[in-house]
Amino acid sequence: MIPVLAYLSTNGPNYVARAEPLLRLLDRAGGFAVDVVTDPSRLADLGRHRVVFAATDDGPLGAEEEQALVAWVRAGGGLVAAHGTLSAWSENSLIRELAGFTPGEPTPRTELVVRPAGPHPVTDRLEEEFFLTDTVHLAGDGIPPDATRLLSVPWRYADQVAAFARPAGDGRFLYVGLGGSAEAYASPSFLQFLFRSLRFGAGDAAARVLGVGLAGYGAIARDHGRQLREVRGLELRAVSDLSPGRRAQAEGDFGVAAHASVDDLFADPAIDLVVVGTPPSTHAEIVLSALAAGKHVVCEKPFALRLADVDTMLAAARSADRTLTVYQSRRWDPDFVALLRAVESGAVGRPFHLESFIGGYGHPCSYWHSHEPISGGTIFDWGSHYFDWTLLLFREPVATVSAVAQTLVWQDVTNSDHVNVDLRFADGAQASFLHSDIATALKPKWYLLGTGGAIVGDWRREAIVGRGTMDELVEDRLAPADSPARLTVFRPNGEGGVNQESLALPRRLRNGFYRNLVDHLLLGEPLAVPPAEARRNIAVMEAAAQSIAQSGKPVRVDV
Repeated sequence: MIPVLAYLSTNGPNYVARAEPLLRLLDRAGGFAVDVVTDPSRLADLGRHRVVFAATDDGPLGAEEEQALVAWVRAGGGLVAAHGTLSAWSENSLIRELAGFTPGEPTPRTELVVRPAGPHPVTDRLEEEFFLTDTVHLAGDGIPPDATRLLSVPWRYADQVAAFARPAGDGRFLYVGLGGSAEAYASPSFLQFLFRSLRFGAGDAAARVLGVGLAGYGAIARDHGRQLREVRGLELRAVSDLSPGRRAQAEGDFGVAAHASVDDLFADPAIDLVVVGTPPSTHAEIVLSALAAGKHVVCEKPFALRLADVDTMLAAARSADRTLTVYQSRRWDPDFVALLRAVESGAVGRPFHLESFIGGYGHPCSYWHSHEPISGGTIFDWGSHYFDWTLLLFREPVATVSAVAQTLVWQDVTNSDHVNVDLRFADGAQASFLHSDIATALKPKWYLLGTGGAIVGDWRREAIVGRGTMDELVEDRLAPADSPARLTVFRPNGEGGVNQESLALPRRLRNGFYRNLVDHLLLGEPLAVPPAEARRNIAVMEAAAQSIAQSGKPVRVDV
């Protein structure tokens, strides 16, 4: 547990209210005990605290408080001075010596482009740049020679330091020139930076590398390997696969050891984390073995084919004190991120009806994805993503699930070629999911109604255009699912009509799942895909399979 003293001003910008999102993040992450104070006299008796987060403009400290704070930092404590704090303390000579500089005047309030520097434990895996509407106290080029730049902002044709870290005796001093606006504290990237700064200030953010093993080297494994190679803090060290050909492929792709059995992979002491990428029917057995071997585990979606197996895995992870999560990678799809943000902002009121669709007209593959005993059937394929999305959009408990499945055209596979699932929630909201491999006309990806508007996600028909060997036009048409949907928001205009607004999609956060996983394992940041959320997906899909077996009869659930 890291004891934090948050010294916040009640004057001027009212940092107490603005810092509330940071305090909630620390509480949600766990591992922090935060003591919020507005009385500077508390800085004279820091006691058990390991780091001070100061955001204040109340003026200079008294001599006793200044001496106690500086001595405490030099003896091993950490001080994170945010926004106007150093300017307020500019008359304190010991503080100026600790910081090694005096900040300049704040800039006007404007949108700033913030760029993390690195490598450094505070900035590793942050976005390459993010935007804040804020004022900033610039450090210019006058930071101490022993300081490490953490953040910079381009300002009037100069690259200005906006945050830095500096050793202070046995302790650490961090200057953060940002954080004077409510918008800054609403930024996930800025909050993540402050979270890291507090851990580093507490002396608890040493750089480490986790060894990763891939259990199974199938079609998706190469992309897992690419991400592991790109994300700082992770290193692919071995794979396992039953196929000699796939083992040879893995050795060629990444130059790592390839084992014929998962037991050999799990016995490797260099492996801290295992990614289970075998077919769904094998997930539970392999996940349980990895947990028993003391490994953290990422399980490919779907988590399992039976809820009982999920509960067994969750219990095993708790018993082993290991992290277990599911690779719900499409939570980071830009169109879904934009859809979720719009719903959570209240842009369309309370959502009460959703229709979602995936498919088209095409012959299913002959791989295990199309064989129900191994894959779980049509529901467990794209449904793993669609139900994950649906349950993030509708947070109320699911009351009933009903489903029907038909096999009308493709008789050579065991998956159904047309499946429809209906969910009813405890508050009366409803959501449906249609997966059809015989749909000659496409429905929208999402059709969401709220009490104050609607959002429609329309498929895009994109093609990569080039020239052939004879300079002829060559078009490589993408499947609709390979392009983000176009999102349109519809809202009543108050005069009996409807306004339309096209939503701009955010930039894709590259390798978002694995970046979050490292931040969780090494820094204690909240896990983006808690296994309890993945459990809800399996509960819904299992209930849908039971409903299909009962000719569409509604099945009661409580998740």
